[in-house]
Formats: sequence, C-alpha cells, structure tokens
Amino acid sequence: MLGGRTGHAAGGPVIVTVHGTNDAAVAGEGIRWWQRGSTFTERLVGELAQRGVPGAEIVPLHWSGANSDYDRLRGSSELSSLLRRLDKAGRPHAVIAHSHGGNVAQEGLARTPRSGARGGVVSFGTPFFTRRLKSVPLAIALFQILMGAVVAPIMIWYLAAILGAGTNKPVETVVVFGGLLLLSLWSLASGVRKIFHRSFAVRRLKTAMAPDDWLVIYSPRDEAMRLLEQAALLSPHYVKTEAAVRALTAFASLAGVVATAGLFLAFSGYFLEPIITKVSAGQFGLGMAADFTFLLLMPLVYGAVFLIIAGLARAGGGWLYAKFLSSAIHGGILGAAFGGDGPFKLTGIRRLPPYLTGAKEQRIEALSFGGVDDAAVFVAAQQLYDTIVAAEGPEGGIADPDTMWKRLSDALYHNAYMRDDDVIATVADHLVHTWRNKCGTALQPALAQ
Repeated sequence: MLGGRTGHAAGGPVIVTVHGTNDAAVAGEGIRWWQRGSTFTERLVGELAQRGVPGAEIVPLHWSGANSDYDRLRGSSELSSLLRRLDKAGRPHAVIAHSHGGNVAQEGLARTPRSGARGGVVSFGTPFFTRRLKSVPLAIALFQILMGAVVAPIMIWYLAAILGAGTNKPVETVVVFGGLLLLSLWSLASGVRKIFHRSFAVRRLKTAMAPDDWLVIYSPRDEAMRLLEQAALLSPHYVKTEAAVRALTAFASLAGVVATAGLFLAFSGYFLEPIITKVSAGQFGLGMAADFTFLLLMPLVYGAVFLIIAGLARAGGGWLYAKFLSSAIHGGILGAAFGGDGPFKLTGIRRLPPYLTGAKEQRIEALSFGGVDDAAVFVAAQQLYDTIVAAEGPEGGIADPDTMWKRLSDALYHNAYMRDDDVIATVADHLVHTWRNKCGTALQPALAQ
C-alpha cells in the first residue's frame, strides 16, 4: 500500500522500480536491486535525502520477467495503471528500469497521460526494441478497419431510415443497429490503433514528457545489449544455395513419385476398365497388351515433374529457397532472443527509446564500474568450476540455480550499473532535478527544499 510503510510520508515521493528479464520475485522486499531494502534502493534513498528529498518510497512493479514480448506488454499495462494511481493520489513519482524493464517502461509511459507529478525516468542497459506488426495481426487489423469503415455507414443509414420512417419499435432498432454501429466503430478504432501503434505512442510520449526527463545509462561493454544489437544487425546465410539446390532436387524425386501415383489413382478407372473387360471375356491377346501401354506414362510423368523442379532449382529457385530458409531461421532465432510471442516483430535495437529519441544519454566508458572488470568474468567462471569439482550439496552448489546465477551475473557489466557509486549519484541528481523542475507548487511541500 502506498504511503503505508514506516518512515514514508503519505504524500512523499515514490520511485517505481521495473526489473528486467529473469529477475522477478514475489516479495517487494529483498536483496534484488529493485526491491525495498536492497543495497541499491537504500543507497539511492540516502542520496536523495542528502539532496533535500527525504523519505522516498520504493514501489516495485511486479511483472513476470519472462523473455516474452507479450508479458512485457502486459507489464507495461500494469505500470500505466500504477502511474495513474500515483498521479490521482498526487504523489510525485519517478521510474527506474533495468534491461528489458526499460521496454516495459517505454510502453507503459506511452499509455499514460501527462502528469505534473511525474519526475524523471532512468533506464540502465536497455536494448530498446523497434517493432512492426506481424503478417497475421496486420491482416486482422486491416480486416477490422475494412469492416468498421463499411459497416458503420450502413448502420447509420439504417438507423436514420428506420427511425425517420416512424417505426413502432424504436428501442429495439436503436439496440440492434446502434449496437452494431458501436461494434463496427470499435473494430475500426482497434485496427487503426494496431497499425499506427508506433505513431500514436511517439505522439503520446512526446506530450507526456520532455526528452530531458529520460536518462539513458549504458556501457559499450554491456554484454546483453551488444549481443542483441549484433543479432538484430546480422543477416547471415544459414542455408547455402548449393545445399538448397540439392534439397530441391531431392524434393523433385519425391514430387515425381507423388505426381505419378496421383495420376494413376485419378485415372485408374479409365486405364483399367478395358483390361478388366478383356480379362472377364477371356481375351488375352495383343489388344490387352496394347491396353497396358498406359504404364509408359508413369516414367514420362515422373521425369517431367523431376526435370521441371530440378531445372527451376538450378535456374534460380535454389537461391530463392536458400534466402527464404535463411530468413525463416534468422527470424526464429531473433524471435527467441526477443521473446517475440506478441503481435509485433522485432525490426531493430536502439540505445535510446525510439518513442523519445532525444532522451539524455550517459555512456559509461570506464573499463571497470560497479566492481566489474574483465578479470571478474574469469573469477566467476573459476568459482563455478570449483563448485562443480567440489560436488557441493544442493545448498550453495551447482544444484542451486539462484547461487549459480548470482555468481555469474555479478561478473557481468549488464548487472553492474546498480552497484556503481557514480551511477547512483547520477540517478539521484537526475530525479531531484526533474522533480523540482516539473512538480507544481501544490506538490512542492512533499519535496523538501
């Protein structure tokens, strides 16, 4: 409950924390960076107090943390609801997000109206996605627009004509045709919203906050960001043209057999009827032998089908097939990395939020920050190896996934932002600056000057 914790004023500032992928937990308190009582949140609250903003309350956003675009969009809806409640309560608030939590924050903020109580937004190490509708959702959206655009005028005409003629059942008329009108208008609006999702999101976010309100912190040594950036940029040839030609040639043999068998089954009655008639009549002569000449069609059909497919494969079909397979494989790999189980397809990765491209940017060039340097990776790997060799028990050993993940993640730059003193101080400066610049006089008593 907001404002319900000891030491937090009911109207005091709120910091909403949004974790990234595979970092979810049920509890609001704990040692994870986004939880109340963690090292990061305690140090941040202390830094804010030193800058004249005491008693900040940490409110984590609980979303699944799955590598799923569908779940991220659901999380963004929950974030939007939370921000609306904070705005309604008159609580000055800010948002801090890490990794894919930044994508949750971007989508959530794009759904939320402008608020004078909203301060800064900070994202650490977020590979921001650019998306477009997949083929099937796009077709559905276009169909919704078509249905809405066609049905709505018809329903309006029906309503006007029937009511104008003085029907004795006006209520039923309004309920039936008015309901269909509302349904068609909803269909039209839904399709337009899906197709122009990005345009609407950009417009809403630009009106809701200034670019300087969002601080993007990242490092070129961030492994997770670089991995996704490279995956989105690469367009490798998983299937070579030669292999595709061989595959199509093998398929040509199968297609020839299938075509031949299909032809025989389709015309078996026509071919076998004279033979069956002669056998029934006991006529075993040259006439029956001539009837069996239809069997010569079999190799001709097989050869024709084989030569057509194999010839097309060598005339450019193999190249097209290789391109198609490579695109499908790469799309599957990107979908797995992106978590593309939602209606949108990944088109690229950016370091700044695409809905607010003028955001402030802080690039950490240091080779070591947050206690991480190149040696830390090898130290973590050695610790993990030692654990396996020692065959420790379930508690604290290789069988404990939380311990194993902590050992590895502690050695990643991607998880070092929240442990760095300079980063925490920068975040505190940004939050205080945006709060004091944006919050109106009615909210200033909540922020100590």
